[in-house]
Amino acid sequence: MRLAGGTCNRGRLEVLHASQWGTVCDKHFSNADAAVFCRSMGKPHANAEAIMQFGGGSGLIHLDEVNCDGVLEWKSCRHSGWGVHACDHSQDVGLNCH
Repeated sequence: MRLAGGTCNRGRLEVLHASQWGTVCDKHFSNADAAVFCRSMGKPHANAEAIMQFGGGSGLIHLDEVNCDGVLEWKSCRHSGWGVHACDHSQDVGLNCH
């Protein structure tokens, strides 16, 4: 995974799936979800940020309806299925990992 459109600690969340980068929809994405993704990138704490700060992505939207309650690694988070979404790039989630 990576943070795009910002700095090394802040940016639009993108994940690699099937050799292609894609974004994550912010629908129902919480600070607890953000913490799991940031920890997976080696950052101990996290805050979810509004997308306006980092700009919408382009191309694929990989994840929607992400729920990381009770998990430690982002790959264990529940979601609506790879590539299954009801959002557009104006809803791409941004993270502030600190």
